[in-house]
Amino acid sequence: SIKEVLAWAEQQNFSSFQHQSNPNPKQETLANNYTIIEVKDIQHPALLEYLKSRKVENQTTYLKEIHYQINDKCYFGIGFKNDSGGYEIRNKYSKICLGKKDISTIKNGEESLRIFEGFFDFLSFKNIEDNLQKEPSDYIILNSVSMSPKIKNLIQNYQKVELYFDNDNAGNRAVEMIKNAGENIEDCRILYKNHKDLNEFLMSWEMRKRDTGREYEDLNKINTRKLGR
Repeated sequence: SIKEVLAWAEQQNFSSFQHQSNPNPKQETLANNYTIIEVKDIQHPALLEYLKSRKVENQTTYLKEIHYQINDKCYFGIGFKNDSGGYEIRNKYSKICLGKKDISTIKNGEESLRIFEGFFDFLSFKNIEDNLQKEPSDYIILNSVSMSPKIKNLIQNYQKVELYFDNDNAGNRAVEMIKNAGENIEDCRILYKNHKDLNEFLMSWEMRKRDTGREYEDLNKINTRKLGR
């Protein structure tokens, strides 16, 4: 029964979290032959600790704790739902997509759009959004830079588009492609030009805040100066 499966998984404590280790945790794997056992608010200490390590522990509104089974083995992780009903699953040891790969769209009825490569970058932005004095917007999370071509038509519906991609070759190519597809599209990576991505920038900033006792009071000055506003 489901209760027995969950009880077994809980008895294993961290084992199902640890043993789903991916040989290359930066490389996402697609899981097709799976069963989702339970979807709930994030409660497991291992997942909460992982979110804390990424400095986004206060952004659980957008996330779920997903317990699932693959090849008779039970696992669990942080789930971020995409537009096709699939889940991006993350924990300290693995990156998995359950179901069809797709983007995630968050609509707020706004005329501006912000696009992120991964959901940890989106969660990081939500943590510093107020300090950057940003106006409300809609959001698209690609969940993979390979999904960039899918949004070329979607950006035509917006008066302003901001891009928050990784500082790597794949991010460069995606930014160039999207900027060629429309107008009023801004590459905002200059905000975190010395970091791989927005989440790494947030983690660095939080460490600096801890070490110096400074809050985000000058973050908007950085944003204004770097983006030329």
